[in-house]
Amino acid sequence: MKGALAIIFFLLIVSTVYFVLHYYVYHRISRGLELNQKWRKAIALFFLLGGLLFILSQVSSRFYSVWIVSYIGSVWLGVIAIAFSVFIIRDIFLLIFPQIKWISTIIALAIIIIISSYSLINVLCGVRVRRLEIWLKSLPAELDGYSIVQLSDLHLGTINDTDWLESVVDRTNRLYPDLILITGDLVDEEAHRIDRFRELFKNLNANDGVFAVTGNHEYFPGVEKFFQLAEQSGITVLSNSCTTLANGIVLVGLNDDVASRFDMEGPNLHKALAGCDTANPVILLYHRPTHFKDAVSSGVDIQLSGHTHLGQLPPMDLIVLLVFGRYAYGLRTLGDSYIYTTSGTGTWGPPMRFLSHSEIVNIILHPK
Repeated sequence: MKGALAIIFFLLIVSTVYFVLHYYVYHRISRGLELNQKWRKAIALFFLLGGLLFILSQVSSRFYSVWIVSYIGSVWLGVIAIAFSVFIIRDIFLLIFPQIKWISTIIALAIIIIISSYSLINVLCGVRVRRLEIWLKSLPAELDGYSIVQLSDLHLGTINDTDWLESVVDRTNRLYPDLILITGDLVDEEAHRIDRFRELFKNLNANDGVFAVTGNHEYFPGVEKFFQLAEQSGITVLSNSCTTLANGIVLVGLNDDVASRFDMEGPNLHKALAGCDTANPVILLYHRPTHFKDAVSSGVDIQLSGHTHLGQLPPMDLIVLLVFGRYAYGLRTLGDSYIYTTSGTGTWGPPMRFLSHSEIVNIILHPK
């Protein structure tokens, strides 16, 4: 019941924001270009159809997905988000130069087209491999060059489907990792439709195995099905628990915060670390790049996170930076410990990225 209420409240907020975005962009275009009533009605109809297309794609995906409908609907959402951001900046300029309303609207539309096109092409160019090197005091000399691949936020579903996952698995395996770690939001699909990914996950190959934690999106369609998929795919899910590999590396995994909304246990670092020797190298998997100071004080050497996507598109990129600060993306340190927040291997919603790239992270460990 608690989880259902949370979802209803979330949908109400999202629907309101979605409507406001559309009205604001429509209003700025129609007023800025000084269109007559006939053209205003035509643009209003265009916005209505575009907005409904995204909603239709989201509703229909719960039963049967049509790729082209989902793709165009998601791209429409991305374009609206970009348009909203551009027109906000344009409106600020109009406070200083009110006489340039018409030409500023033309310029804004041109910028929207350029940013939207680049953001689409950026994702279509594929996933990049980002290589990092980390030096740990607690790492034994014999583990010098130990290779870890971090995947995160794949959001497998209608757009990021089996063909895309196959390419990610192939790119990952060609890095010959010793360990593969997945930091949440693996699937973004109804629970009864994720079985088609099982065989591809089985192809992930690492000497010391594949481990994962939940993200917030695993809980919405049904986290039990995710656990079942992981077990059948050879993926070990760490749920507020830890395990020690044969080479001594300690892996710790936390549940996502949203679990508590579904009457499940939220993240509990103290419980997760119980029984593990923090004198060994400790790697924490936690979907959100938060509570890093607590992790460091508890003996964690590396925290791997995702969740932020580095915003993907404006205005979310700015919001992400405001919410997560210096931990929104990239490698950061505190004392001798590290946190790496990835921008994600996949995309959520619009298959678009403006100031970020989809990435597979390859971390190479060295003794300090």
